[in-house]
Amino acid sequence: MATTKSRFRIIIFTNPSGETVFRVTGFTKDGQRVRQNFTTDIAATIRQQELESQFHGLPQGEVNLVSTRLTKDQVAEAELAYNQLNGRPLLPAVRFYLDNFREASIRVPLTEALSQFIAAKTAGNNRPDTIRSLEYKVGAFVRKHPEKSVGEILPDHISEEIHRKVLSPVSQSNIRRALHAFFEWCATRKPQAYCVGNPVKSIEPVKVDRDEPQILPLDGVKRLVQAAQEHKQGVCMPYVVLGLFCAIRPTELARLSWNEIDLQAKTVTIGTKLAKMRQRRIVEIPKNAVQFLIPHALAKTPLKGKNARRDFDAVKAAAGYGGRAAENAALKHWTADIMRHTGISHHLAQHQHEGKTASWAGNSPDVIQRHYKGLVNKQDAKAFWAIAPNTADAKIISLRAA
Repeated sequence: MATTKSRFRIIIFTNPSGETVFRVTGFTKDGQRVRQNFTTDIAATIRQQELESQFHGLPQGEVNLVSTRLTKDQVAEAELAYNQLNGRPLLPAVRFYLDNFREASIRVPLTEALSQFIAAKTAGNNRPDTIRSLEYKVGAFVRKHPEKSVGEILPDHISEEIHRKVLSPVSQSNIRRALHAFFEWCATRKPQAYCVGNPVKSIEPVKVDRDEPQILPLDGVKRLVQAAQEHKQGVCMPYVVLGLFCAIRPTELARLSWNEIDLQAKTVTIGTKLAKMRQRRIVEIPKNAVQFLIPHALAKTPLKGKNARRDFDAVKAAAGYGGRAAENAALKHWTADIMRHTGISHHLAQHQHEGKTASWAGNSPDVIQRHYKGLVNKQDAKAFWAIAPNTADAKIISLRAA
């Protein structure tokens, strides 16, 4: 449908008295000049449309007299809103406005807010891994909206970032969690919030189907231990043994030192600064793990050396495992936390007590029951805990004597 050219326009005009008004200006069909001033832009817009209708000979429509609590200006504004909606209903437009509009707050660029957010999290004693994760996930979103302020972000922007088809449900959930933390900080910041309300709250959490934990079969455990023993005089041996037979998390292993390991008491102390949930726990070291660890405790083999990742990748490859399945078809896929899952599953099969395994592994009994029960039978558990150094190397050396 062709549109008619506008003959009248609205300008902001300052009267000689200093009053600022909205002036409708233009020429009628017979050439008469129009210059009319209005105190509000709404009134000026209504007059502009009346003049346009008269110029083009458009019907003005009937005037219905109704009883209303609206003021004259409110009625005029409502008429203008209906006119601009061009036949579409007003109420859905109002609802959309209420769902998406946020009151004006101070305008802070996303990049500046992110820097302040990270600084606040760092000052709040969040761990470096947490900080890096927030920087990566929130930073990726911020870089897509370099010109926007915090208050300009709508739920649609958040949804586009979270619900990308290339992301797994786990990744989508993690990104939503990071963005939620960022915008919640922005919305509750004192003394001045950067946005009114958290736009992430209107995005439903992503439902994640948790697969059962992947564990190493017995032959895989033996190959991994043997490969660790043979690689560079066993440089990865403490890491593998503590991960497999003590089920210590990789993030906890990265912070662990020999000071927390007592082979005489057969315990590892995971302090609040090391533990994932900042809750101290004592991990009992099984006999076979003690035998593996003693020579490395005496030699002070680094629990995670300078080239730890490269060395561990070499150990995994020697045992027949790789990172991503596509990297090498000859290698089996190595899943995250597989050593820990293996240790927990065999501990539960051996002791048949969810509470004891939960305390040992730093989980809840409910998690142990739901995720680990029945993955390993008693016979395999017995064989798992019997994996030890060769007889010639299996003497328990007295640390006091050393």
